[in-house]
Amino acid sequence: MIAHDLTELMIVKKVIHDNTYVDSHTKLPNRMQLIKDKLKFNKRQNLTLIIINIDSFQAINSIYGNDFGDEALIGTAKWLQNNLPVKNSKLYKFESDVYAILIPFSYKEDDLVDYLTNVSKKISKDGLHCLSVNINMSFTIGAAQGKINLLKLASIAYKEAKKEKKPYVIYDLKSNKEEEYLNNIKMINILKKSLHEDLIVPYYQPIMDIKTGKIEKYETLMRIKKDNGSIYSPGDFLEIAKHSKLYSPLSRSLIKKAFDNFKHSSNEFSINLSFLDILNQTTMDFILKLLNEYDIGSWAVFEILESEGIDNYDIVIEFIEMAKSYGAKIAIDDFGSGYSNFERIVKLQPDYIKIDGSIIKNIDKNDDMKIISQTIVDFAKKLGVKTVAEYVHSKKIFDIISGMEIDYAQGYYIGKPSPRLISKPKNIKTIIF
Repeated sequence: MIAHDLTELMIVKKVIHDNTYVDSHTKLPNRMQLIKDKLKFNKRQNLTLIIINIDSFQAINSIYGNDFGDEALIGTAKWLQNNLPVKNSKLYKFESDVYAILIPFSYKEDDLVDYLTNVSKKISKDGLHCLSVNINMSFTIGAAQGKINLLKLASIAYKEAKKEKKPYVIYDLKSNKEEEYLNNIKMINILKKSLHEDLIVPYYQPIMDIKTGKIEKYETLMRIKKDNGSIYSPGDFLEIAKHSKLYSPLSRSLIKKAFDNFKHSSNEFSINLSFLDILNQTTMDFILKLLNEYDIGSWAVFEILESEGIDNYDIVIEFIEMAKSYGAKIAIDDFGSGYSNFERIVKLQPDYIKIDGSIIKNIDKNDDMKIISQTIVDFAKKLGVKTVAEYVHSKKIFDIISGMEIDYAQGYYIGKPSPRLISKPKNIKTIIF
């Protein structure tokens, strides 16, 4: 009986060990085992860690089913085991479709580059034979070398490779990527705080009617107040916000404040809408509710960012039709920045086209920019659409666009973004027309 009990105890211990340290599909050691193995090495010993992710594995699962996907993971494990860089390297299976290779020394960088290049090319050439099906395979790989934080640094390299669409990236200690990621996490916490404590501040940049010299419109821009009273600009937080669940509530907060601030004004005010905003049903319902409650649709302009490369214009057109039913106007922002298509403009039927700052800011030095601007203006006039020149930062540029029949000017020469409404442009002393 004692022997029987000991046998059962050993079986239970093995089950617990396997569940904790072994991947159930591939039977490879898992992430927990890697952490445990790393502790065995001298802290002064340099190691190399490679993280490998199967590209588009979810597509394989969707096409062939989960059972096939499990077999593909096992097949990939066998392929990697046959293509390890050195004999004493060890293969691990992480969660989902991620593998790792631990090498107990630091490679020469050229040798590591050679291995990663060769393994990337070889898997693309070999593919994977699984359940009588040949499937194309490719990897995205991140690698790091050193004594500490290898898992974190290799993960950073992998994310960088994914972002840059490269087959692999080796973490560079001089790149400060780790610090960048920490700052991004810090900014996420700042954005959470700004929502909780209502620290979103609308700034307004004036837009001038070139013919009359009067400020007729304002573009609403987001800023966030710091603890010391200074301001975070969109360059500090906008991209981070767009990759988190905080972007939409931040956007709604700004929109609400813009409506509050202009409910007793006769000036038009514009609000930037990204494709993320238009895809977010809560934000769209919120905007339509404000248009209905405040009854100032005729003063509201929604600027749709052309530079984002919208891939579903039916959704955009649906929003435009609903907004216009309340009297609101539509502007296409960043027109001419690279994604622009004249045919799409005809479909969207905007009230304004804002010529992108990358064209206007060099119009005094580049004749091609003048030709592009004039083409946009002529096209807009035929459609009965008003034009706005962005990034008007000098008198020279202002004088050039004034002679091109552009309707409105916006930029630092007219007025910088401010929490207060500017009624008169400071720099313009005389009216041309």
